[in-house]
Amino acid sequence: MPCLVDNVRHSRWKSSRSALAVGLAAALVAGVVARPSESFAQATPTIQVFSGPSTPANQSTAELYTVTGAVIDAVTEEPVRKALVQIFAGQSRMSFSDGDGRFQLQGIPAGNYSVTAQKPGYFNDQEMTRGGATIIEVGPKSPSAVIRLTPEAVLTGKVTSTAGRPLEWVTLHLRSVEVREGRRRWEFRSTATTDVDGRFRIANLRLGSYYLFLSPHAFQPQILIDAPLKPTTGYRGMYYSGAPDLASASVIELKAGEQLEANFALDEVPVYSASGTVSGYDANQGVGIQVYDLSGSQVECNVQFSALNGRFDITGLPASDYVIKAYSTTQSNQQLRAEHRFHITGDTHNMHLALAATPAISVLVRMEQAGPSQKGIAAVNRLRTNGPPVSVRLLSAGPTGAESFAGFENPQNPQTLLFRGVEPGRYTAIIDARESWYVASADYGQTNLLTDDLVLQPGASAQSINLVLRNDSASLGGTVNVPEGFTSQVTIVAIPLRAAKASPTVTYLYPARDKAAKSTEFLLDSLAPGDYQIYAFDHSESIEYTNRDALDAYASQAMQVTLSPNQRAKATLPLIQTGELSR
Repeated sequence: MPCLVDNVRHSRWKSSRSALAVGLAAALVAGVVARPSESFAQATPTIQVFSGPSTPANQSTAELYTVTGAVIDAVTEEPVRKALVQIFAGQSRMSFSDGDGRFQLQGIPAGNYSVTAQKPGYFNDQEMTRGGATIIEVGPKSPSAVIRLTPEAVLTGKVTSTAGRPLEWVTLHLRSVEVREGRRRWEFRSTATTDVDGRFRIANLRLGSYYLFLSPHAFQPQILIDAPLKPTTGYRGMYYSGAPDLASASVIELKAGEQLEANFALDEVPVYSASGTVSGYDANQGVGIQVYDLSGSQVECNVQFSALNGRFDITGLPASDYVIKAYSTTQSNQQLRAEHRFHITGDTHNMHLALAATPAISVLVRMEQAGPSQKGIAAVNRLRTNGPPVSVRLLSAGPTGAESFAGFENPQNPQTLLFRGVEPGRYTAIIDARESWYVASADYGQTNLLTDDLVLQPGASAQSINLVLRNDSASLGGTVNVPEGFTSQVTIVAIPLRAAKASPTVTYLYPARDKAAKSTEFLLDSLAPGDYQIYAFDHSESIEYTNRDALDAYASQAMQVTLSPNQRAKATLPLIQTGELSR
């Protein structure tokens, strides 16, 4: 087994790259005009973009104000200089922060506006919260604005042999675990290659959880004669820190502005070759061959294929378990695939991959008109041209993060959707009905997709997904008790208690910023009758609300409701303060 030396060092790190050249280049492309500020002791360039027709007609007569503020580092609270600040107030105005992080934007009419700041090496609120923006109030008593930028994290390290020799051209892959739509998702983040000193560096990372994979590496002999030489030694692939697969790998937790070092020390091992043939592909059609480890990560190795005789040769594989996959298409665009799992401890030959058509999975939709809804009648009438009022996705439960979408392909059969090219594996079915319809049932053979995952076995015949939609849906509206001065977006989530795999219903509420304004209301529509827990989160970007265990910490603050068919219920929800932005 390879030996890996843990050497993790934490240190503070701040980017020293300047955004000045980037900002000026963007300004020139946009055709903007630079005007100097008259207020700062140190001149701060202000860039104005005039939007012409989009500017309100009475703005020239309205009283205008100057917005001042500062850009600071969200971790150190120190000023951030030369950050590009932009406000959107009918017309867009921009300015750079000065040496003390201060900025000034002139000629802004009274109102509430979004303001952003940008600088290489930092993330702004929109990038950190997937669309959230800093809102400021402009008027005669406007307070000084404070914009926080979150510094990037950096992952560095060194790869050596156990004897201490630096290893060049070793490839490393970084994956992150993120939450999107309340679901835990594996995301490919970056790739790095070691330099002549065996070092690598991966920058521009947000705070979060990461997994680092080092690809198997085979020494490539120097070619001094006509015939190429096969590598004979190399290193096994591994996850940090020393794990052979993702399931036993160590998670790397990165904080904002942090630099973490992860070093590898590898044992030299023999590498082997594998060969075989592929059959079942059309003449003049290409064949793609890829090798994966058992956790789904693609392995870098030398693969050669001859379409003349279907032979493939793979070199540079250390002893381990692998899956080889072959892909092709027919001349009629039918997708073909084959795969073979093998364990290699020596040169392996005579493998065979027989390509076969990837089975299509049909989605059959039955709509039960349970009430006199005009929307329901209209949806039934539009079936022949637009398909059923539902979308269906299959999201892989594994680290590949594969996602497949069902398409409406046959106008002659308007209540059928179709999946093509779905590979074997475990999937969660994400089914979203619309136009006042809800999913009453969803089955794949004996599997209830509202409570269990869909498992597709290699070589198994495809069955149909059968959906029943009804239109006697319920709704829940109301308000959220928010503290005074709270202006952030509130996320309202309805969790069905008896359908663990059903998609939660989500909506958003924007609290009124004017104290005299009427309270903003939310509406959760097209709900299946039944029992729910209703959550109102101040920030939900990293809350895995499709995972019932992840909601345990907030369950005591949720409201439980029972909805009957066609019920229109009202509720006032407590705001759940997650403290997410203080992480």
